[in-house]
Amino acid sequence: MLCSDDLYRPQIEGLRDLVEPMTLTAAENTMAEAAAEVLRVAPARFLLAGTSYGGNLALEVVTLAPSRVLGLWLMGCNPGPHVDLTVALRRNRRVQSGEYEEVVEELASAITYDRGPHAIGAASSFRRMAGQAGPAVFLLQNTALLGRHDRRPDLARIGCPTLLVWGREDRFAAPQHGADMSALIPDARLVVLDACGHLPTLEQPDATVALAREWLGRFRTP
Repeated sequence: MLCSDDLYRPQIEGLRDLVEPMTLTAAENTMAEAAAEVLRVAPARFLLAGTSYGGNLALEVVTLAPSRVLGLWLMGCNPGPHVDLTVALRRNRRVQSGEYEEVVEELASAITYDRGPHAIGAASSFRRMAGQAGPAVFLLQNTALLGRHDRRPDLARIGCPTLLVWGREDRFAAPQHGADMSALIPDARLVVLDACGHLPTLEQPDATVALAREWLGRFRTP
């Protein structure tokens, strides 16, 4: 949520020899509408990665079009319904009343593990991306999250190789969500990274690139 391709800058550069990266930012009123937009612009078949809001969006995409998704890489998302609608609705109201910068600062202060090696840079990147996205994007994405479907019953039908990467200190989506998904998705691998919060691609860039390269090795042909 509120992020751009800068969220994946280390991975875009570190994986370019294996894939042709395409970063999509979707902001629609519902997850179904956002997923339809992804499917409209994506190639016929593709590998799909998503973090947080993007992870929920990736689950929506693979549920709607499983034959098009060759592989799935999820980080920091909750496949179930929203756990605290009151807080999320309050954030919407605050943003609508002009408190967008305050909401962003509250998110930025909790989104990384403050003792991690790249915590300051990752939080600063989030602030910059959120500033570029603006309140209209926040309201669309947060509203879509509020109304998302419970995708836990669909996890067992995900047939593609799935990589689950979590920060051990993630305060927005606990590692247990990754553990629960790894138990339900038939071909899933969970890796929990130490000294990492909600943004593994920025907080542990080298580790995530290495994990992604290993995962991508499953799709390489002679």
